[in-house]
This record gives sequence, structure tokens and C-alpha cells, in this order.
Amino acid sequence: MMRAQNGVRRRGWALILVGLLTAGVSWAQPLVLAVQPILSERATAKAFTPLATYIGQVLGRPCVVATSPNFLAYWQTMRKAHGDAFILDAAHFTDYRITHLGYHLLVKEPGTVSYSLVARSSEMIFGPADLVGHRIASLGIPSMGAALLNRMFPDPSRRPIIVGAADASAELQLLMAKKVAAAMVPTPIVGQAMARGTAIMVITTTDPIPNIAVSAAPWISAKERAQVRAALLHAPPTLLHAIGLPAFVAARAQEYSGQSRVLQEYWGY
Repeated sequence: MMRAQNGVRRRGWALILVGLLTAGVSWAQPLVLAVQPILSERATAKAFTPLATYIGQVLGRPCVVATSPNFLAYWQTMRKAHGDAFILDAAHFTDYRITHLGYHLLVKEPGTVSYSLVARSSEMIFGPADLVGHRIASLGIPSMGAALLNRMFPDPSRRPIIVGAADASAELQLLMAKKVAAAMVPTPIVGQAMARGTAIMVITTTDPIPNIAVSAAPWISAKERAQVRAALLHAPPTLLHAIGLPAFVAARAQEYSGQSRVLQEYWGY
């Protein structure tokens, strides 16, 4: 009888322990760092997991990278009212979340970024007008690349045929396979491709816009935002090298004000 009672007690304590462990897991749900799909999902996760890990270490909670297969899926996820904890993405998305969802801008990559319309270097293309009626690869809507490409062709009767690509690498693959006549690619990626010897030429480059930025959801506390901001401003060189960014610098919401207008102009968002 005593042995049976001891067994019941042990099972009771085991159930209590399981309950406590389960509760502990629920208290420590991972934070999420969402990143826009300029790269493939696999490449995005590989590139930015060190950043998510760093943020998690700063806040004492696990943090994981969330990826999206394309920009439309990304847009549908990132504009939810109770969205991801932290987001790293382009100027128009950053401004939209600050304006409509109450996100807080933390830091940005220094300087500005532009997009370049490129073609194979063997082609005789001298300007965007030469591409009317031809196929151009672009990141899918509502990416900044797609918006800026739309801006190049304001006359609806004189437009190219836009071919959506999953990421910038896929754009260049379509171009070099001669499946499109041109591609609209972030200028830094164009530079990287040229450095590797890819036979492309730049037709035109857009005006610069504020660079990618990290913003925090409204439910992240002011103390936690300050901790993450300070940690990113003083990020170690090893982290910056791992994620391929030169640095993080202070940013103001006013720098991004008005960038989300392209979402309204072209797609009514």
C-alpha cells in the first residue's frame, strides 16, 4: 500500500512539473524578426538569423526570423494590427506601419538605396522607352522595385510586360536566360552581380530613397525598444559582417514620411 501511495505522489509531482514547464514555455514564446523577401526564403533565414539571435540575447528571449515566399504574401502578413515584434524592410513599408499600425522606428542602414533597370550587356537598349511592350522582371507587388518601375512608365498605353520574380536573384536568372529583356533590381545587388562578372549593363537608376530600417511593434515596451536600439547602434563588427550591412545608425520617422504613398498610388493600399 505504501509503495502504491509513493507511486501516486511521484506521478502527481511529475504532472505538476510538466505543468510548470509547459507554462514556462508559454511565457517565453519566441519574438519574431520579419524580413522583406529581397532574397529567397532560405537565403533570408541564413542571412538574418544572426540578427534575430542578437536581438533575442539583448532581450533575454528567443527571437527567430520570419520569411515570406513573395512580396504579396509578405504584405498580407506585415500589415496585421498585431504583427511581428521586429521588422526589417523598405521605406514604403516602414512608413506604412509607422503611420497606420503604430510601429516605432529604431534604426536604419546608413545612407540611401536605389533601384537599377538593367539589361544584358550585349543588347542595344538606351532607355526605358526602348522596353515598351517588352518583358521586364521585377520583384512582385507591392515591392518598392515594382512601384518604382511603374513610375517609369506613367502612360498606360506604353508599358512593358511585368514579369514577377520571387527575389532579386531570380530576376537576374530570368534576364540571363533571355526570358526577359530587362530587370529592375536593387542597385547594391546589381553591383554585386557585376563584381562576379555577370554580363549586365545599367540602363537607368532611380532617385535614392531612405535605406532599409528596423521597426518595433507597438506592444514592444519602451524599455525594450531602447535596449534593442542601443544594441543595434553598437552592434559588433562580427554581426554586421554576418548580415552584410555596414552599420546601423539612428533614424527618425520624418525621414520615411510620405514613402508609403506609392502603395496608395499604384495599388490603392
